[in-house]
Amino acid sequence: MGNRGYITVFLTLLISAVLILFSAVLSWVALSSAKGRTAAATRSAMSNVRAEYDRYLFDHYHVLFLDQNPGDEGMGALEALAEERLQENLGDEYSVAGCTLTGVTGVMDEGCTELRRQVMEASKYLAAEKGAEYLKSKVKNDTPITEEEVDGLDMEQSEGEEENKEDEDPRRSIRACELIGVAFWILPEGYSFREYEVDFSELPSQGKKGISLVTVDSGFQDMARLKRSVTQSGGWLDGLESEAAGLIYAANCFNCFTDKVQEDTVLDLEMEYLIVGKKSDVQNYKAVIDQIMVIRTGCNFAYILTDADKMARLSALATALTWYFPPSQPVVKYLLAGAWSYIEAVADAYRLVRGKKVPYLKTKENWVTDLDGLYRLEEVTDSPAQDEDESGLDYEDYLLILLACRMGEAYFRMLDIMQLNVNQNAESDTGKFYMKDAITAFGMKAEVEYEGHAIVVQEELGY
Repeated sequence: MGNRGYITVFLTLLISAVLILFSAVLSWVALSSAKGRTAAATRSAMSNVRAEYDRYLFDHYHVLFLDQNPGDEGMGALEALAEERLQENLGDEYSVAGCTLTGVTGVMDEGCTELRRQVMEASKYLAAEKGAEYLKSKVKNDTPITEEEVDGLDMEQSEGEEENKEDEDPRRSIRACELIGVAFWILPEGYSFREYEVDFSELPSQGKKGISLVTVDSGFQDMARLKRSVTQSGGWLDGLESEAAGLIYAANCFNCFTDKVQEDTVLDLEMEYLIVGKKSDVQNYKAVIDQIMVIRTGCNFAYILTDADKMARLSALATALTWYFPPSQPVVKYLLAGAWSYIEAVADAYRLVRGKKVPYLKTKENWVTDLDGLYRLEEVTDSPAQDEDESGLDYEDYLLILLACRMGEAYFRMLDIMQLNVNQNAESDTGKFYMKDAITAFGMKAEVEYEGHAIVVQEELGY
């Protein structure tokens, strides 16, 4: 009988231990299940928050940006939304103590890394008619003439050249053009610029310094300055290779002087703004034309040096102009070559702003001006043969060439344009969107109570 009592006690204790263990296991399983459910519900709540991306930016620029400060209410608005959705997902058995956003990734962080990533993704789906491969197929050499080649020009005076008194110094017509300004000399009749000026104070590019812009010395009186004017046009091919996605994106998403791809924009000349970052359309237009003139003058100068007939005319004109000091004839000859190259560049720009094409490198067949070309600009640029030249580049192509060297600043300026346009189309001031508050990924710490247990989960989510 005594042994039976011991066995009874032993079995009772064993069963009790098993029951306690089984109960603990059940409790652990229930708690683990609750943690798993909380984690899943948190991810679902974060997806609801992520769905609050700005629709205008997605529809027009194919980017997914979330405003972490909606309506100037701070992160609290997003956290409150997450708490509400989390409570709905979990049900009444759970009590949400709070949700806290953590580890946000800003659009402007690390030199706009997130914008670059999304641009790269968007470019895969955008039409690639205007891109790196397209430009490379039309341009074999992005440096038409180097400083070494200019230094190697033969400055010895030529002998036996006849004077040609029918030609006049082309620099006179250039001075007349410069009084107005090349950009306005070639402006299509009736075109007017919007008077709006950008306020940089709240824009992402505030304080960003771009590449210093060079211009052509249109006086053509000094050989050293001519050298600088005609050798600054090249060296953009590396940028074309490395920034192919950004160039495709810019061509498809931003307006320019000859191509409007978006409606209701603050600036009409957006690609020009990406390149030079001036306050107004008219300033951006003028600065970009100056840069196109640098490219075209260098390319034209590289060709004219190879044209024996043109150089013979210039040599004869230089001889006539330097009769009082013959040793200066060789230098003047090349200065006149620079002036003629500049006149051809004006004609090139005239065609470009009218939607026509200009080949990157000139030949005898597609050279259009004479030494007095600026006085007959409309006449000499009306060339149907050039219009049919598929090897030519249009105005937007030259913008992409300029942009290839300036993408570092251009990404910040893309954000400028996006911010200006999204806010112009906002329904109220409380709906304003600022890129400094734009994020593309975030973490969330959720605290939940379940049957007396505190559950804390941390999740990460992004676009």
